[in-house]
Amino acid sequence: MKLNLPALILAGALACSMGIPAAAAGQPVSAPTTVEDSAVLPASVLYYGRVENIVRQSDGAIRQLHLSSQRYGDYVMNISDETLWIDSGACAKSDPATLEEGESLYIFHSPVATMSMPPQSSAIAVVRNIPMDVGCAQYHKVEAVSAENGTVQITTDNGGLHILADDETGLSSYDGAEVTLDDIQAGDAVMAWYGAIAESYPAQTHASHLMLLPRQASKVLTRGELVAMLHTQAGNPTVNYAMQYTDVAQDHPYAEAIRWATSEQLVSGYDNGAFGPEDTLSREQLVTILWRAQGSPMLMDYPGLSEFSDVSQISSFAQPALCWAHQQGLLSWVEGDTFSPQSPATSAQADAMLAALH
Repeated sequence: MKLNLPALILAGALACSMGIPAAAAGQPVSAPTTVEDSAVLPASVLYYGRVENIVRQSDGAIRQLHLSSQRYGDYVMNISDETLWIDSGACAKSDPATLEEGESLYIFHSPVATMSMPPQSSAIAVVRNIPMDVGCAQYHKVEAVSAENGTVQITTDNGGLHILADDETGLSSYDGAEVTLDDIQAGDAVMAWYGAIAESYPAQTHASHLMLLPRQASKVLTRGELVAMLHTQAGNPTVNYAMQYTDVAQDHPYAEAIRWATSEQLVSGYDNGAFGPEDTLSREQLVTILWRAQGSPMLMDYPGLSEFSDVSQISSFAQPALCWAHQQGLLSWVEGDTFSPQSPATSAQADAMLAALH
């Protein structure tokens, strides 16, 4: 689904109350731009394929799966300690130690993938042992939960699907703890087993079983990862742009995403000519890049940032972006009165801001 991200331009607004920023020394800066026709990223993307090679660490832990598929092509899935392993037939957790080459899997992976050949992505859930006569367990992020007359309705898939559960729905948790329907809350993730889906909008189905998944710690975000997220959201456009960063080779996994983002003036490099794709993204950099993606709207005489006790620590280049984000209510993830502008940004914070912008 394509959605337009209009830039919010306030008439006559030329400067933030804290002043038009000058470029901070050593900080990546660029001119404003607008990104049109961006798509809402799904919580995951489904891949089905056959395991061709398993890459293990010295302790036996799986770190990569090389897969092939007639439908989806070759793919490399990166496995982490947070990757979930699901036995679909048993509605239970699976043991990755028993995985063998030649096995067929369903893998729910990150919507962000590299442009390399084969592409690489991070596996969220690996689903095994899928009976031929029933559907595969499906990974869903819970966006909202409501209850009426003993039936719980779970909203997921960007509002496009309602999963109904009642006293006939089997319940379990990934870690084996006992759960009830009351334990499923917005922000959780579940594996859901269901059959037919009613053709309506939102679509609707009844779950025969739900598995509550553990809430995972949010990953610290790098500059390259955020650019890749935005590139994917924009439809992976290819641009003809001479990119000359000293640390981004033409075959770098994020090369095309960085080339596109630079051409759109969403990002630029450091004074030393490097881009720093593996550098941790700071909170103020996250807000600034998303502000540029919205057209760099400027607010005049906006006092909202004064509620942050560390406002003096916000870099001058990020001040207009923070004014805009605060005024738009995009900083709901900030706890208390401290913004911590130089602290690492997380994937959850980026997801929250991107979701709010849609």
